[in-house]
Amino acid sequence: VRNDAALELANRHDEYNKSIVSGLSSETDFDDEPNVELFKRRNPKPFRPSNSRGDALLAGIGFNVHVQSLALNILQPDQSAIPAAICHSVTHGAPADHARGFGIQGNDGSRTVEYVAEANAARGGLRRLEAKRADIARELETYISSLVNSVGEYFKSRAQTAAVMQQAGLRPTRHVAPNISSISFYRSKTTECAQRLQALSWEIAVRRGNCFSQALGIAVTSYLTSISDGGPGWIGYANTWLRHGYLITFEGLLSAVGKELGMIEDASVAVEMLRMVHVVLVPDDCVYGAVNKNESSRRRIPVPHSPYVRWVHLAHLSKKGSESKSMYRLEIGLNQSYYQSRVPEPLKGGAAVRFFPVLYQMGVDIRQWGVNAGRNVTSQIKERNKVGGVPSAELGDNSDAATEASSDFNGCGLIDDGDDDDEGGVADNEILMTLNVEGFRKMNAYAHAVIPTTAGVTAATSPIAAFYPSEHAQLQPLPPHPILSSLSEAIKTSAGKMEHGVLDKSATACQRMGGGSTVFCKSGKDRTAMQVTFKQAQFLQRLMDKKPSTTLEDSQISYDDVFEHATLMRIHGTRVPICEKNAGEAKYAFNPLQAKFMPEMLKPPPITLAGFLKKPET
Repeated sequence: VRNDAALELANRHDEYNKSIVSGLSSETDFDDEPNVELFKRRNPKPFRPSNSRGDALLAGIGFNVHVQSLALNILQPDQSAIPAAICHSVTHGAPADHARGFGIQGNDGSRTVEYVAEANAARGGLRRLEAKRADIARELETYISSLVNSVGEYFKSRAQTAAVMQQAGLRPTRHVAPNISSISFYRSKTTECAQRLQALSWEIAVRRGNCFSQALGIAVTSYLTSISDGGPGWIGYANTWLRHGYLITFEGLLSAVGKELGMIEDASVAVEMLRMVHVVLVPDDCVYGAVNKNESSRRRIPVPHSPYVRWVHLAHLSKKGSESKSMYRLEIGLNQSYYQSRVPEPLKGGAAVRFFPVLYQMGVDIRQWGVNAGRNVTSQIKERNKVGGVPSAELGDNSDAATEASSDFNGCGLIDDGDDDDEGGVADNEILMTLNVEGFRKMNAYAHAVIPTTAGVTAATSPIAAFYPSEHAQLQPLPPHPILSSLSEAIKTSAGKMEHGVLDKSATACQRMGGGSTVFCKSGKDRTAMQVTFKQAQFLQRLMDKKPSTTLEDSQISYDDVFEHATLMRIHGTRVPICEKNAGEAKYAFNPLQAKFMPEMLKPPPITLAGFLKKPET
């Protein structure tokens, strides 16, 4: 029995409950203390900053979550404004178990030093850990089979000598002698392997719970944003969500190396788990899914600081057969007047909407360039300082950038957000392509369902999109949908390079199909700021250049204009204050070397760079 682990979870539950009931995250109230640094204040109280990602008590709560909105109005001669368009994106830190880390996992405290240090110990995020668990399970099955065979061979050989022993007046034994080397070996290996499997299974279960909880909060934020004024829920997509699910695209900007590789692995599993969730919007006085209203009321989790969301209730639905996947029903209790006036009609009356999550991932910084180049970035810089220069052929188009910036490097870490060891560690050149192909397969199935290419078929009559690989195995492969052709080409050409078009085109396709999008990096404040301001500037330019005969997404635009608008937003918009709120400095945590290696559309203005020397929190 894992008493310590169970006690830890129970204490977390008590702390969460105490915080919710009191409406405070701490007994200390910093709201009226002007001398407290901005990033240490606890106002707004429900906000979790990025510098808390290592706090185990908060591991199940998404951090640095914001709704980034751009509303465009048309001014009239009398100075009144007519709403023209609005776009939303949710920005957040990576939904990963940062507190548990990404080193050796599954050590329950009883392992030897040799076990902890072994080369094949379980490391990384959920995707790698689950693959390791499958390997250990197969290894255990092999040891059990070998143990059974050894015992069988022992009894077979003993049976041959039983008659001789009886004739000699000896009583044959009925137990396995402890000195049988083969049996002792396989018994020991079976016990050790079973303990490793059990420890790693527990680690994965806790980790999945923490990551899933973060991803669920982020997805619900996106869904509620999409039914707000001007959102896709009000322009005809609510019925599509009811039949085919709410498409939500996660745009990741993490690099496939070191800790961030572990974050990618955690996030990919957490995002896929969202497929298990159905969301139901209900007025505060109604309970559609509960058998007993009083029982449901006791399980509701109040939301003390929201003017519109009163409570949430997550119920685990019973399985219907051994092959069924776990499903959850999330009820969100809304203020009655808000529910009646602001929730689209198709989503009332207990209507359940299932999440259809898709993840696209593309590293866009110097670390990803290092992975693509096949070498550790820090090693390259240090080697240049030692031998007088890195060959230009290895640096490619960025040789001048590295040469110019390395003179300012002076041994400083390349990673400027408080983690000293992020630039090292294992790299995976294949995972980004694998995840993007998986994401495309899912989005392509959704596109064929909501925008059918077959004559006479509509979104209301088309088959429901398949999501899981097991569902696709029984279906004919789908050709790339016309609206995803450019995304398909971007993914095909992205192997071994930073192809920002994967994120750009996937976001455009999601918008075209009435879905919601989120943007994240490790902390949700720097790379995320570059991507979300690019998206907003692109949306603005498309609206300004839109022709009557084209859709918004098909508008031909000048990316010079987009970059100009994005630069203004990065300097004067909300993202710099978000950096200050999280880290205490109104700068993006980039240095000149990092900035020069980023894609052109995501390069931060020089005036906003924190530089090489900055506060530790940045």
